[in-house]
Amino acid sequence: MPPHVQIATNPDAGNYNAKTITKLRQAFEQEGATTSLTFVGPGKQLLIEEGIAFLCVAGGDGTIRHAAAAIRASGRPVRLAPYPLGTVNLFQRDTGYPKEMTAFARLALSGTASENHHPATANGATFLGCASVGPDAHAVAGVSTRLKSAVGRGAYGVAMLKLLLRWPRPSLTMTADGKRHLVEAVYIANGAHFAGPWSFAPNADRRQEKLHIVALKNASRRKFWRFMRNTMRGRPLDDRDNLVCFTCTALSIEGDDAWPIQLDGDDGGALPVSISVENQTIKVG
Repeated sequence: MPPHVQIATNPDAGNYNAKTITKLRQAFEQEGATTSLTFVGPGKQLLIEEGIAFLCVAGGDGTIRHAAAAIRASGRPVRLAPYPLGTVNLFQRDTGYPKEMTAFARLALSGTASENHHPATANGATFLGCASVGPDAHAVAGVSTRLKSAVGRGAYGVAMLKLLLRWPRPSLTMTADGKRHLVEAVYIANGAHFAGPWSFAPNADRRQEKLHIVALKNASRRKFWRFMRNTMRGRPLDDRDNLVCFTCTALSIEGDDAWPIQLDGDDGGALPVSISVENQTIKVG
């Protein structure tokens, strides 16, 4: 029997295009597979079909995150093959899977690039790449979904510009391995990339059971933009006196208010939060 591929996509996402999904299905079918299409998103639970060769997720980091959570909940060893159709596509940047559809279909069907990835959780919610509490999390919480559909990642820039008028200064208590740190912003990396082609923890690897933490003691406008500028220049740790850096498998963050949390570019709720990397892996590729 030919391999059967279940394709999951979010029709309400900003970069969704029915013609692109049709071409992706055709690429698999031309390689000898059969396909089925499942729509996911807010109010649409992902149900994984029986007997599939793997689950292909055609979408961005948020859609991939929800698919990974569905795989974990199923308790089945379902392989996940991510095809990048999102706004930022951190997952694709980390893994380097091809965007050309025929090459992607052949690689996914072969399974030769599959690896075991360790997802992380924040208050039980799955994330795969990064999480944060700080100014960027405020911006993510304030992103207009309508604007994101219209201009893509530019919507995050608009939300960040609005923050400049009323800059948040959280008082956060971060605890890991029995040590407490008083900070104003926390960045957690499970993968190498953050907010695009940049990285504040270039050694972070989804294949390792380890989280990389970078926290800002002072996250004033000046200190935050210095950190972001250094990150974009490939020198995120230049301001050593203002940073707390370490690796761990679990941490907790409390605040003086219910400050927002960012998970893989999406709003992830509010503090307090317990974050950990899971020893249960997901096969990706």
